Amino acid sequence: MGGQELGINNFIAIDDDGEGVLGKILYYSLSSILVERNTLEQICADVGFPYTVSRRTALVDAFRSATGDIRESKTVKTPGGTEIYKIYFRDNQSADGVISRELVKETLDAKTNEYKKLANITYSNDYGMSYNDMVYDEHVDAYTYCHEAVELFELYKTCAGRKQIETLLQSFVESLQSVKLLSHGKMFFIPREYMHRLDVFEDLIAQLEANNKYENPRRMPMDSNSMFVVDDAKQREKMASAFYRSVRREISEYQERANYLIQTGSQSPAILERWVVKSQNQCNHPRKPPLQRTHQPCRIDRAKICRSYSCLFRKNG
Repeated sequence: MGGQELGINNFIAIDDDGEGVLGKILYYSLSSILVERNTLEQICADVGFPYTVSRRTALVDAFRSATGDIRESKTVKTPGGTEIYKIYFRDNQSADGVISRELVKETLDAKTNEYKKLANITYSNDYGMSYNDMVYDEHVDAYTYCHEAVELFELYKTCAGRKQIETLLQSFVESLQSVKLLSHGKMFFIPREYMHRLDVFEDLIAQLEANNKYENPRRMPMDSNSMFVVDDAKQREKMASAFYRSVRREISEYQERANYLIQTGSQSPAILERWVVKSQNQCNHPRKPPLQRTHQPCRIDRAKICRSYSCLFRKNG
């Protein structure tokens, strides 16, 4: 089932499986991120999702990633009116083992956009990374963007970037037998028998964000959210037994994860404490079974889902 795509409307027609709780809908967002490879492997081990990170990073790829990450829009009021600029690096023709890109200021216009070259930045195996041919512009400081590209280049040498992180998260979601709900965007249906693993996924997102080395005031943090999906009211009487089985399974897994982290000498106390607390809370303050809930169960409804996630969509574009 992992990797399938299914429209939300089709979920309304899913046959009753006799339990009531169908699973959860998961949404998560991506962002520019850099995590040290050694740290990334340790995080994956701590949350129980072994993942081997590639140790080889071509410096050419690091150069392309560093310059490709720099893209900004600026709105400036001028005597002639409001102008919108886009600042980014674009490719030049490469020659003699030298990869070249130029920093461009693109001015948006109703008919034809204007382009101004502000600097040139290059990489070669012999001379490394350098920049030159900088042009003064009263609204864009070329040095700032070139210096940022050099700093990102140094980080990309030792860090896993967004593409690797995206592959990791996608592999995790696919392991939950997920069904993709939207052609574009990270929204999935997770079947009931796998939804307890979403706690691990949330731990993974939180630890990745906590160890991120990509510093940019324009960056939006990575985030994840999920909500239960249940069948209509007539199914509630059939949910109690499945609910208690699910609780027992969750307690067992919480305890197993805590024991594993202790035995392997985990270097992440926050993760260990979270799993211990989860186990204690589940034993001391168990959730009420579905029949005791006072609220009405959630129907699989497009409008309700869109309302529940509208804030997330606005936040992450």
